[in-house]
Amino acid sequence: MKTLDLFNLYMGESRPDLPWSECEIGCLTVRLADDYDAKVSQLFQPRRQTVSVETGLQTLPAREGTWQATAKVSWNGPGEQNIFYYETADDGGQWDLCHLLTFLTGRHVATAKYRERFCVDGYGGCAVDPIETLHALALAWGNKASLVPKNLHTALLLYNAAINADLLESRAALYCTALNIILDQHHRDQQRQRNQHHTTNQKVNKRTKKKLRNAISDILANATELQPDQAQQYERMLHSQVNRGPTSSSSLSDKLSSLLQSLEIIDSPPTPAEKKRVQYVVEMRNVLTHAGWMPELTGLDGEQSENYPANIVVAIIPEIIRIVIGHHLGFRSGGLGSYCQLKDGAIDFFQYGVFRKQRFAELCEYVLEKNAELYQRLS
Repeated sequence: MKTLDLFNLYMGESRPDLPWSECEIGCLTVRLADDYDAKVSQLFQPRRQTVSVETGLQTLPAREGTWQATAKVSWNGPGEQNIFYYETADDGGQWDLCHLLTFLTGRHVATAKYRERFCVDGYGGCAVDPIETLHALALAWGNKASLVPKNLHTALLLYNAAINADLLESRAALYCTALNIILDQHHRDQQRQRNQHHTTNQKVNKRTKKKLRNAISDILANATELQPDQAQQYERMLHSQVNRGPTSSSSLSDKLSSLLQSLEIIDSPPTPAEKKRVQYVVEMRNVLTHAGWMPELTGLDGEQSENYPANIVVAIIPEIIRIVIGHHLGFRSGGLGSYCQLKDGAIDFFQYGVFRKQRFAELCEYVLEKNAELYQRLS
């Protein structure tokens, strides 16, 4: 039986008992190392917040770490073919296993064969409760094939690659590309559903398109307030849209709004405030893609304009990606892997303009205040 070390798998500060510390996954068995407790203390830890009555809300500094073999994977047979890899990799499924564990834990999990590709000190946010990682992996392993026809496996790889990105702009580029894949697939699914239910418009014939183009040209010819070059630009743009037809006219804002409505993150139809925040995400994505820098969002003061793009990149877009990919991997609210189906952060942002960090701090202050009041009454 072939057995390999798994590096950087984190499932809490101490080794959980059975059944959480070991799981069969197809023909693989993953088991936490017997000396897990000694090794986990040498892993990287990101900066994090804790709260207690004694100390209040505290921010713990990041802890540097090294590659540590915190688990082992064994093969009962030849293993499985990777489906997340662009080329044939005859490694018994190591590549897919490591990338699923990376998605679940927010840390690059690797065998010795692959760990040189990654940095050990990256973190992107966990998708499941650490203690249920191996059982969530078994569920995801059984559903991973559902990602491939929709190219969502590429979105997962891009999401994982962002863990290693040091620049905020490079992390944003990877997340935005993953989001684009999800939006395009959602749009295609929506179109397919409309076609099946015969609710979409019939294809517009060439004669009707010609009438529309002529009408546009007549209007622009009489628009004396436009300069000739402006009228020509409008004519080319509008003629092009007529030629494409109504079914292909969805903008990025439309696609994102449709996805968020299907996830019940924003209302249907969206409120003006929700539309504005959808547009902030689109504006950030467009400027970043075409100019390569984080934009100053319109309609915000200086501090807000600095906070919004960063929080959209590191919190909102990754949460949307985790929800969609996690759902395809079989995770549901109230069940195994339900953590990645939480929508609170996205709902707080799109509906109220509040980020999770702000809401967490407010909640902690509220809880501590209530505890203090209770303590005074009991005293």
